[in-house]
Amino acid sequence: RSGRHAQSFLENWQGHLLVDDYGGYKALFAEKQTKSCTELACWARARRKFFDLHQANSSLMALEALQRIGNLYTIEAEGKDLTIAERQQLREEKSLP
Repeated sequence: RSGRHAQSFLENWQGHLLVDDYGGYKALFAEKQTKSCTELACWARARRKFFDLHQANSSLMALEALQRIGNLYTIEAEGKDLTIAERQQLREEKSLP
């Protein structure tokens, strides 16, 4: 969980890294790093927390979050066969707050 193995494996690699909330990745994104690795978080994990909250007490705020995340999933599905530039345009048109 210290991040030693992730740092060793990725060494000088630079880019965007999609990760879950495993503590071993946190060292890759720490302030002391060169910021060569940009964290992309997992929507499924965030969604699960809202789902659990809504299941536990029928939270209207959690339901709203689930609906908004669902809308983003729908937009992503709509753009799955598009080019990167087209997908970016779709996101800018439909995914903004």
